[in-house]
Amino acid sequence: LAGLTLACLYGAYKFKHRGTMSTSVFLMQLRVAAQGTVVACLTAGIGYSLFKDYVLKSDEVKKD
Repeated sequence: LAGLTLACLYGAYKFKHRGTMSTSVFLMQLRVAAQGTVVACLTAGIGYSLFKDYVLKSDEVKKD
């Protein structure tokens, strides 16, 4: 939630100080950045899940 709040505040700040860029172009760039962030977070979550299931699980089996 803190990350979402910071991202929204940053977006609002950049929108206010966008200069001569049109609103539609700015919102398009903001949407692409948001989609990239979602893909990166999903990739990190899947990577962590695979690491936990396959790497750490094999360590537990060796201990027994």
